[in-house]
Amino acid sequence: MKIKLYGPRMGSSFRTHWVAAEVGIAYESVPVDFAKADNRSDWFLKVNPMGQVPALSSGDFNLAESLAICSYLIDKAGSDLAGKTAEARASAWQWSLWASLNLHPHLASLASPMWTQQPLAPEAESAAKAGAAKYLSILEAHLASHPFVAGEAFSVGDINVASVLAYAAFSKYDLSSYTATSAWLAKVTSRPAYNQARG
Repeated sequence: MKIKLYGPRMGSSFRTHWVAAEVGIAYESVPVDFAKADNRSDWFLKVNPMGQVPALSSGDFNLAESLAICSYLIDKAGSDLAGKTAEARASAWQWSLWASLNLHPHLASLASPMWTQQPLAPEAESAAKAGAAKYLSILEAHLASHPFVAGEAFSVGDINVASVLAYAAFSKYDLSSYTATSAWLAKVTSRPAYNQARG
């Protein structure tokens, strides 16, 4: 069955395109136009009743949530992108969840004016910046002594953490003081699959 990925090549959806490119799995990219309420249409709600992207379909199998989609694509391709050992896989998914649950809410909040067209309230902006700084300092300390988030090898953990850090660019949040993080980000986003995923 042909795999279809629904959602743009940005935000949380981007990581699914990047993983697909890394593992070499063929798929059809299906746009979902929120301005036209595609996400509330009958055809899309059959794929994801929550009306959110990304989503995946393969025949009668439908899947939502970007991390779950990444895991499925890796397994479907028979790839070791999540890691070659139980420990490496656990570490890659640990950092994936860490970034999604801890860092993402703060960077996404700072980036939200880009799509809401409404400025953040000063207290909300201050809280988001403080939260981002707290978790970025943890990532910086880790990357100062590890070439990749899960250790010695590039993994899905790097894709998921880097995809969260993309929100810093949306919000013009300056990462330059995080030198190890900036160097790692430049390294992982120079991969051919990253550019392929961007289209």
